[in-house]
Amino acid sequence: MKLSLDAPVFDKTNQIADVLVAGFLWLVCSVPVVTIGPASAALYYTVVKVVRRKRETVWKSFFHSFKSNLKQGILMTLLYGGYGALIAVYGYLAYLKYTGGDGMNPYMLAAGGIVLAFPWLLTVVWIFPVISRFEARTGRQLQYAVCMAVGNLPATLGLLALLLVCFVLIYLWSFLLVILPGVYAFVSSFLIERVFRKYMEKERGKYAGEEDLPWYLE
Repeated sequence: MKLSLDAPVFDKTNQIADVLVAGFLWLVCSVPVVTIGPASAALYYTVVKVVRRKRETVWKSFFHSFKSNLKQGILMTLLYGGYGALIAVYGYLAYLKYTGGDGMNPYMLAAGGIVLAFPWLLTVVWIFPVISRFEARTGRQLQYAVCMAVGNLPATLGLLALLLVCFVLIYLWSFLLVILPGVYAFVSSFLIERVFRKYMEKERGKYAGEEDLPWYLE
């Protein structure tokens, strides 16, 4: 009797391996820090195309997306990194004012921090998947991310909760940094692809049948 490598157990094993390899490539390509954006876009692109749609290979898909989105991804990294630094500075100054006894209302300080952080938190889970899928100028990409985040708030909150869990786990066990990026991309894709599908219905209508659809519309 011959053992079939197409058996479900081997298929699942290959999927797990692909998720882990994609996550490892993300980690390596994120080392320069400014490339976290294109690496994140490439990770999402690879997980959906290779792991979920079973097209191409991890290596080929990851570096295709990484190169294609390098400039825009770096720009987004700088934009979100700068905004994140601004939020951190506000939080530090608010802490100093609160502990320094300046008479500042702590609820007002907290409210100001929430208002400042809200746009960042709302869109950070969407922007790099959007870059990986849609070709547009930077301003338009940000508009897409805002519309998807606001128009699909339950999904946004789910993505933020999932991201927070990953951060906590990595903080507690640093070795998970090698594993969780790919896992996060894979799990989050089930929420994100459901939303993307709604925005691509017109594109699907251009094709005669399911067999003619490109991988990202399946």
